Amino acid sequence: MRAVWPAARAAVRRRRLQTLVIWLVTLTSTGAIVVALGLVDSASAPFDRAFAKEHGPHVVAAFDPAKVSDARLRQTARGSGVEAVAGPFAQAAVDIPANANRELTGAVTIVGRPGPGGPVDRVDLWAGRWADRPGEVVLNRHPDWSADALGKRIRLPSGTVLTIVGYGYEMSRTADAWVAPAQMAALRPTAAQMLFRFTDASSQSRLRAELSTVTSELPKDALTASQTYLTLKEQVGATARAYAQYLMAFGFLGVVVAVLIVANVVSGAVISGFRHIGILKALGFTPGQVVAVYLTMVSVPAVVGCALGTLVGNVLARPFLRFVFTGPDAGMLQRSVGIAPWVNAVALLGMPAVCVAAALDP
Repeated sequence: MRAVWPAARAAVRRRRLQTLVIWLVTLTSTGAIVVALGLVDSASAPFDRAFAKEHGPHVVAAFDPAKVSDARLRQTARGSGVEAVAGPFAQAAVDIPANANRELTGAVTIVGRPGPGGPVDRVDLWAGRWADRPGEVVLNRHPDWSADALGKRIRLPSGTVLTIVGYGYEMSRTADAWVAPAQMAALRPTAAQMLFRFTDASSQSRLRAELSTVTSELPKDALTASQTYLTLKEQVGATARAYAQYLMAFGFLGVVVAVLIVANVVSGAVISGFRHIGILKALGFTPGQVVAVYLTMVSVPAVVGCALGTLVGNVLARPFLRFVFTGPDAGMLQRSVGIAPWVNAVALLGMPAVCVAAALDP
């Protein structure tokens, strides 16, 4: 078999145009597939990692405090399928005029919470400190936000004045701002917020069933609103999935083109190279060695193209993924997005295998 490589190398040099075409097609196709598969993976994986790190709530539920007491709500922690619970936290909806201040405006949700930690929904307090007394507030903002407003005051329509003492962030958006529980009486809370984590959170239907079981012994109509984490996950990954469809189509179209070109090149080489094949046989090459020469002639540019295509795909994917994960729903995932090892493995192993299979067909 030592004679196969020199013969294949000579064939590659003679057929430079065909070699270049195979190399270019495999490079572009592999690059597109790497970016597309990276998008498919990033549509869910970064969210799952960030959500698990925060120990985020699978369900955020609001209850009518006039129909169910805090003590009854705490008993839901012993319900079947419940993994962890946080709350109840008093929740108030406040409509702040745009001209009142620039830090907190519009319809906002303010929650009375004793601290940023807990078994569910751990808030990243990235600036200042937590609101531990009346008259203080912590705003829910992404860490990329400026903390210049620390110490500023916010006047609510009721006349209550809150001083910004910190900035925190949690991706589940359970509140726009947090205050000390002692502050909530002045804000006239309209709901009691409960944060649930369940042992089985695999689907919307399963989460609805778990929540229904937990609240089955509570008074009728005590539950006024609820939202699952899967809704947020869908919003975060929507843009990535939209781009992924087109890139996957382009990538697989490139694979089809590569297969057709490789098959055509090998067929043409065999048909036009009967004399070359005859010479190889005359020199003592077995039929298997002749096939190995032509497979090597195709595999060399294909492997080089796949390797460079994988590298180019990784280089291009990073800024593209950062572009896809922009905005308030997905900005927190920018630091954790990237190409997973399995994507590179599929590209490096899959594309050469496709090219070799196409070369064997003629």
